[in-house]
Amino acid sequence: MRVTAGMKRYAEEHLVQPLRRFYDNEAAELRVELGVVSKSRGEAKECHLTLHMPGARTIQIEESTPDVYGALDVAADRLVRVAKKELARMRRPKGRHKEHPLSTTVSEGGVPGGLLEDLPNGPALNSVFKARRGK
Repeated sequence: MRVTAGMKRYAEEHLVQPLRRFYDNEAAELRVELGVVSKSRGEAKECHLTLHMPGARTIQIEESTPDVYGALDVAADRLVRVAKKELARMRRPKGRHKEHPLSTTVSEGGVPGGLLEDLPNGPALNSVFKARRGK
């Protein structure tokens, strides 16, 4: 299938520009393949998109519709959605992160002196606790 200048502009406008809004890496590689597939019900236009982002999984999307622009639109929307998910997955910290409440921090020596009473507001905190117990 011959790719016209109009198709190139359309792909740039509907595929490359939305990807650049949230991911702009020089090392990323986007491959767009357009073709015609003969099916029992006639011909369909097919669009294959492959996005390789360094440090992430390679994303491959395939769509076929009767119209080449429609196939490119649907595939581009899916690619943008999947790429956003993949980037969010990459940014998430690995493993479980446990919380450190104040008592754990104190017992691990995170507070100078090691006791709650030794904190600058220690006596003030004790008076608040005593007042609450008395109510």
